[in-house]
Amino acid sequence: MKRILLLMLITLTLLSITAVSAEDNATLISDEIAVDDEPLAQDTSDEIMGNDTGGGDESDVEVNKTDSTITASNVKGYESFTTTVNIKLTSNGTALSSRALQIVLNGVTYNKVTDANGEVKLKVKLDKGKYTAKITYLGDDLTSNATKTCKITIGAPSATKLKIGDKYINYRQGSKCLFYVKLLDANNKAVKNQDVTFKVAGKTYTAKTDKNGVAKVYLNLKKGTHTVKYSFKKNAPYLSSSGSFKIKVRAKMAKGNGYWLWSSHMKNVNLKSLSKKGTKHIFLHVQAISMHGRSAVVSFIQKAHKCGMKVHLWMQVCYSGGKWVRPINEKNQIKYSFLNKKINEAKKYAKIKGVDGIHFDYVRFGGTAHLYKDPNRAINYFMKKASTQIHKVRANCIVSAALMPEPSMMTYYYGQDVSTMSKYSDALIPMVYKGNYHQTRSWVTSVTKKFTEQSNGAQIWTGLQSYHSDDNAKKLSQKSLLKDAKAAMKGGAKGVVLFRIGISCNFNFKKV
Repeated sequence: MKRILLLMLITLTLLSITAVSAEDNATLISDEIAVDDEPLAQDTSDEIMGNDTGGGDESDVEVNKTDSTITASNVKGYESFTTTVNIKLTSNGTALSSRALQIVLNGVTYNKVTDANGEVKLKVKLDKGKYTAKITYLGDDLTSNATKTCKITIGAPSATKLKIGDKYINYRQGSKCLFYVKLLDANNKAVKNQDVTFKVAGKTYTAKTDKNGVAKVYLNLKKGTHTVKYSFKKNAPYLSSSGSFKIKVRAKMAKGNGYWLWSSHMKNVNLKSLSKKGTKHIFLHVQAISMHGRSAVVSFIQKAHKCGMKVHLWMQVCYSGGKWVRPINEKNQIKYSFLNKKINEAKKYAKIKGVDGIHFDYVRFGGTAHLYKDPNRAINYFMKKASTQIHKVRANCIVSAALMPEPSMMTYYYGQDVSTMSKYSDALIPMVYKGNYHQTRSWVTSVTKKFTEQSNGAQIWTGLQSYHSDDNAKKLSQKSLLKDAKAAMKGGAKGVVLFRIGISCNFNFKKV
């Protein structure tokens, strides 16, 4: 009983102590709150002012977005080629960069991002047909969404072919000779402004086609047979094409220094003396055959060879018995019978033992070419066929022709088209006789230069008078003739041929 009373007394004492502690603690908290009341009220006021200024939560703010515009034009392309669709995204004229675009085309979705200029270039390959591309921009916080469609039309490409320009062109080591092809489409129409690549002898050349589809290069190759490969890389709407052609390059010629020699002087000429002065070529008139006999001519050729000189047989084409023979008739038709007869004559001379070249004189009209339509076609026919036939008889035979010295009037008066004649000749020899034309040495340079520029392969050996003029047959001095020769070389000549032995000083070609 006493224990129970004692326990109750202890419990009451503990409860009394706890109550005092709680009261003290409550007082302390109350004091702290009293001290902090003013700052707390200030904080609350600040929050209220801030709310009034902001006008509400951010989610309630309305932003005016600017309009977006997609630009994409209709496109035309070709099957087998890549077609590019150009797209641009702008807003108020300002390019929108780094924006996502979605393009749906031919059942395929393309996700693209605009570049710094707001552009996307979509490259696709499509079959022939018509397509619609749908372009979508979803917009962002500042710009509105936009859509655009454009039409894409894919057509059939055009097949091409490269056709060899002229398989009869003459090629000679040491000369820059023309090689050309024609690029044609499926309808055999010329394709212009396209690059054609040529590969030969380890070198690569590129040429652009002209309005006639012609791409040309000039080749300076060593003796032998070469294969020229040519190709066109596809360029819409044209498909690629290629081909190859073998050309035979003849041996290099000696420098073109020499004389025209009349048949009457054949037995009187001092070959050793000529050789010591640097003479390399003798153009012997074919009348020497009838005058002295075939065997005598062969003997003369052999002696010339021993002296290191070449002998060319010099024949007349459109002039016989003191009269001109026009190579076109009154009906404006080429006189094939006449010209073919002359070609056979040239072949006959080329068969003579030891002959080094065939030289054509009077291969022209006598000033009347303008009376006919396209008169040069007759001369071109002759030169092309004669050269081809001569080379069948004697592969390394030098084919040359005499020209009138009037570069700007060659076709009009004489029917001589230098650009074409030069394709089939090894050398062209313009008769730049300044005495007969009452001209100065600068004229010799000028005429030579123009012919050099017109040539498509043949070397220009300038023909000079060794005397003053036909009205004054006095020989020119060594000094005067040397100046004429140097004037020709200045114009690009690869040699000079003097007219003629008999009224010439023993000219020293080594000083030219």
